[in-house]
Amino acid sequence: MKKINRAAVASLIAAGAMLALSCGQKKVANTRESFTPTQGWNLYMPGTNNKDDVRDDLAKSGWLTGDKYAPHFSLVDADEGGRKVLKLNTLDGVNDAIVLPLSGNEKKVSLMFKAQGAVDPDKTTTPFGILYAFVQKGGYQTLLRHNSSNQIKGSKNQSRLTEDGKSSGKKIDIVSDWHDYIMVFDVANPEAMTAKLIIDGVVRHEDICKKTNNDGALDFADGSSYLIGDGNYLEFGENDGSTNGFGRYAYLLVVVDDDIENMSVEEIGKKVNADLAKAPSCTKDPGPQSKRPAKKPAGINMQAAEIGKPDSYVDRSAIENGTIDLSCLPYSQNETKIISTAPALPKIEFAAKVGENEQYKTIASAIEAVPEGSAILIQPGLYYEKLVITKPGITLVGTNPANTIIYGYEADTGGIDGNILVEVNYLPKGTKTEPGASASIPEKPAENAYFNAANITFYNKGAEWNKQWGGAERRSETLGLKGVDKSYIENCVFLGQQDTIYFRSGRIYMKNCYIEGDVDYICGGATTVFDNCHIHTLPYANGGIIVAAASADTGYSSTAQFANGYVFKNCLITADDQQLEQKDGKRVTLGRGTWVGGSATKDSSTGKIVYIGCDFGQALNTKLWNDWDSTNTVEKAFFRVHGAKGEGASVTSSAADLTAEELALYSDNEKILGFVPSLVMSK
Repeated sequence: MKKINRAAVASLIAAGAMLALSCGQKKVANTRESFTPTQGWNLYMPGTNNKDDVRDDLAKSGWLTGDKYAPHFSLVDADEGGRKVLKLNTLDGVNDAIVLPLSGNEKKVSLMFKAQGAVDPDKTTTPFGILYAFVQKGGYQTLLRHNSSNQIKGSKNQSRLTEDGKSSGKKIDIVSDWHDYIMVFDVANPEAMTAKLIIDGVVRHEDICKKTNNDGALDFADGSSYLIGDGNYLEFGENDGSTNGFGRYAYLLVVVDDDIENMSVEEIGKKVNADLAKAPSCTKDPGPQSKRPAKKPAGINMQAAEIGKPDSYVDRSAIENGTIDLSCLPYSQNETKIISTAPALPKIEFAAKVGENEQYKTIASAIEAVPEGSAILIQPGLYYEKLVITKPGITLVGTNPANTIIYGYEADTGGIDGNILVEVNYLPKGTKTEPGASASIPEKPAENAYFNAANITFYNKGAEWNKQWGGAERRSETLGLKGVDKSYIENCVFLGQQDTIYFRSGRIYMKNCYIEGDVDYICGGATTVFDNCHIHTLPYANGGIIVAAASADTGYSSTAQFANGYVFKNCLITADDQQLEQKDGKRVTLGRGTWVGGSATKDSSTGKIVYIGCDFGQALNTKLWNDWDSTNTVEKAFFRVHGAKGEGASVTSSAADLTAEELALYSDNEKILGFVPSLVMSK
């Protein structure tokens, strides 16, 4: 691979910056590229310079490419008159970008293009990123990007692509059809640069710059060789770590120091003598294809033939003889010191029993047969079931969580509601339950609006399966509670990744349970006490997040006074060693600003997260809490840490403590929940 000395490249750019910006300016020679700062109006029409070589085609319009451009940038037919469009595809997991050098004297840089993206064929609600661009001016950068959450993010803030700009609004699809984009970077003052994104004439996001921490001057990155670091240039492509970029671009127009923000596409087209309004067609070039196997695995262990792997494939989370080794859990290989394999069974009457030698072979059939308010005994076994429980008052009791396992492969969509292994939903029939939806909830819960569980493992292997065939969906909920008023859960294991447990509403007591995941793996708007539980964060490149707390969400008005959030009491908080090895900022955060995506309450409500007497491992970020976005910040939330201990306790010293009044509330389970926790619920 050819590489350029950092100092040499910096010198060339510096020399280019001093050149007069005339049409006949002298080009600066280089062994690899000619670095000529762009000026005026620079229109790149794909295929105009070279219909067969995308790198040469881009270069003749001043755009620089990296050494790995070939799989990521190509020219495809527009199905009319030999017209070409530029295609970006980084779905191979490797970032790439193209770069246009600047002089450093610019006051305004605008990038305009017409583009068509795509949604993930395996997650039809999830779009691929269609834009990523920034202007680098010296040590400062202002950035705009679109991601798979259908948000526009900048250096500092983000905006949701909905009609009202909020999570409750109707989503705007900007990728399935052709749209006009203008990115305006005001860069006169490097320390106060701004960025603006306009889609079809409507301003969708505005942002400010950040100071970059890159070491050295303009450089070619090892491996990919696109420009990074201090310098003066415009970068466009997919280089933010998500590697989910896909788009077709009819043209790229860069305008330096002229204002095009309020001009129509037709007016701009006349300025460059090109039809920029007409959308091309690309029917000859198929979009991203599904990688998903035809069927999900039939058993708890993934077989090579089922997921398209060689015969030598070994499922790292295989479970032998139907029993989980609690000293080396599947997938994480972590040890839980909380769970008992020989719990005492509660003295209650069971309305049904489930097992190989029992009347009911499946949990679903037993639930269907019993009346509401019933307890069901589940004998040891592997239960491959996706359960949707709407019958009130169900209590599920196993005999040993090491070998009483409910499992499945639920991680199919980009939405939280589509990936729940066991969903308990006591809301009135027809109630909307998707996050952000307004719902008409009764004043008081119905009789028997409770759900209990004990001595069971809930294992959603969906995210693991997705990784095997290239899927990115990590949302793999094990248990979701909606409209549940009370819940008692004891000695249970929850194995998922993102959103492992989703408690949308209710008042829940969890005792001696083990929960693992990577991002927001405890989420929703319920009030929950975790008493002596083990909370474990899996490896995640961008840093794990334990809790995404919503404000009291679609709960009953009669219990609104108990909206006390997520309360961890005397819990063990651990993380994979890989998280400890990462730099600060990429480790584990205890929670983040209020999740409004799951809240049907007013915007002024906030989430609450409290840790009392917990034992913390070492893998915590020094910044314990993350903002959700620029609106739902840590400062607006109720986040507290009291009486921390363990190797990571010193990191929590910066966290707000409980007042004496707050401690009196949060030390008493009955005050937090409004009832005395018990596996046997009173009607």
